[in-house]
Amino acid sequence: MKKTVMLIFVLMVCTFLTACNGSGNQFNPKVEQEKATKVMNSVLNSFDDEEKLAEAKTRDEANQIAWAKIKEKNAKAISKDLSKDGQKLLLYILTVNKAEDLPNGQTKSNLLFSQGAKIKSVSLNETEKRFTFDMERYEIDHKLITLEKQEHVWKIVRVEDPE
Repeated sequence: MKKTVMLIFVLMVCTFLTACNGSGNQFNPKVEQEKATKVMNSVLNSFDDEEKLAEAKTRDEANQIAWAKIKEKNAKAISKDLSKDGQKLLLYILTVNKAEDLPNGQTKSNLLFSQGAKIKSVSLNETEKRFTFDMERYEIDHKLITLEKQEHVWKIVRVEDPE
């Protein structure tokens, strides 16, 4: 009798452990790439075409205002750890600057969202479980944007020039 109860208990524990280690913890590259691509596309398309992000007297001022708006609209997709250089590169790939000279000699900087940014290809680093998006804007600007899963959400963690 004790052996039967012990056997049933062991089977229940094994079944529970098998259920916990089931497909929920497996990394399916195709499914995860779809999720990461959805995040990347939502960042790229988070603003309506030609929507003004910022108007400022200098490009630097416009960049600061635009970055604040991009972070606000994409809080879940952008890592808090993204470096200042990474922020600048991401801002650069997501926006285009339309500066105009004013009659008083100052410059007005209108930062507009650019839909010229396209995903050329996606690569997976299986050991680190990171996706890197090869981005191009108007066939002249070329950047690599890396996403990794943080807190069960794909986030942009690095933006760099290709080597």
